[in-house]
Amino acid sequence: MSKRERPIEMGNLVCKFGAQNLLDYFHTIVYPAFFDTELIRKYGDTKYFFNKVELITIDGRVLLVGRFIKDMILEREQVYNPAQGLVEDHEELQSSPSAIFVLILDIHRLIYLKETKFAPTLDNFKSTIESFIKAKHKEYIDRLADESKVEGKVEGKRKTKKQLLSEHLPPSLEIIPLTSARSVEDFVRQYEILSSVTYKFSDRNDEQDNEGFFRAVQRQKDEVGSKSTTIKHLSPEGLDKEAVIGEVQAATAQGNQRVVMVGKDSLGNTLRGDNNDFQLKTTIEVSSHTPSRVARNMFSKFLELVGDGLIQVGVPTKEVLAKLAPYRDDDDNAQ
Repeated sequence: MSKRERPIEMGNLVCKFGAQNLLDYFHTIVYPAFFDTELIRKYGDTKYFFNKVELITIDGRVLLVGRFIKDMILEREQVYNPAQGLVEDHEELQSSPSAIFVLILDIHRLIYLKETKFAPTLDNFKSTIESFIKAKHKEYIDRLADESKVEGKVEGKRKTKKQLLSEHLPPSLEIIPLTSARSVEDFVRQYEILSSVTYKFSDRNDEQDNEGFFRAVQRQKDEVGSKSTTIKHLSPEGLDKEAVIGEVQAATAQGNQRVVMVGKDSLGNTLRGDNNDFQLKTTIEVSSHTPSRVARNMFSKFLELVGDGLIQVGVPTKEVLAKLAPYRDDDDNAQ
C-alpha cells in the first residue's frame, strides 16, 4: 500500500482498582476486556469494538496493540440538485472508521493513531475500554462468588459479593493527554491576562513525578486517602505568565496532572484551556494496514520523542517487570 502521513496522539492511561494498578488485574480483568471479541459498546446506531488485538514484544518491552473500530450507519435525507434545489432522497450507508492503539504496559502510556477520516476519538476509546473493564470486573466478582459458594459447602465459609467487592474494588480509568513544552508556552502566551491556573491531582499509576513539588502533593494526597486533590493559583490582575509556563510544563510532563487555565485574550474574550489544548501531537508515515506493523512505527516514534526530551517517563520498577514477564516474548522482534 502507498505511504501516508497520519497524526498520532499520546496519553497516560491511568487504570486503578482502589490502590491496585492495571497490571495487578491484567490477567483476570484487563486482558480479557481487550481480547473478548463479543464485547461491543452500543451508542444509538453506533457500535464500538476492538479488532486484531495482540501482545507484541519489542526490545523486551511488552505492548498491547490493536485496532479500535467505530461501526455506524450514515443516513442521507436530501441532496441538492442545481435544477430542482433540495430534493428529498433517503439513503443509508455503513461506515466503519478506525484507529490503531499501542499501550506500553510497563509505563501505561497510550499511543493513538487515527487511520481514517471521522475515526473514533480518544474519548471514544476511553469510554469503550472503561465499560469493557467494568463488565469484566463484574464477571470476575461473579466468578469468585460462585467459587466461594462451592468452597462454603465444603469448608463452611462463604464470602458475599459485598465482601468480594470490598477486596477487589471497582475500576476507574482516565486518559491524560501528554503535552509538549512548546505547546504549553504557545498556549499561555495567548493570554493577555491569565487569572487562574488549577491543578487536579488524581490517582496515578505505580510511578513518581520527577518534579519535587508535584511529587510531594501526590504523596500527601495518597496519605490522607483523597481520591482527588486540587490546587489553584488565582489573581484577577493576572499571574506571572513566565512562571506559569515553567510550572505547567513540569506538571504535565509525565501526564499525571490535569491543568485548567482561565483568563482573557488581547480582545477581552474569555480563554479557557486544559491538557487537550496543548497536548503533544506528531505524525508518522504509515505503509501497512496491519496493526502490529504500524504499532512498531508508533512505538519507535514514541522512543524518539523520549530521546529528544519531549516526553518524560520513569523507569519501570522490578515489580512491574516481573508482572509482565509471563507475557514477554524474547523472539517477537520480526519486522
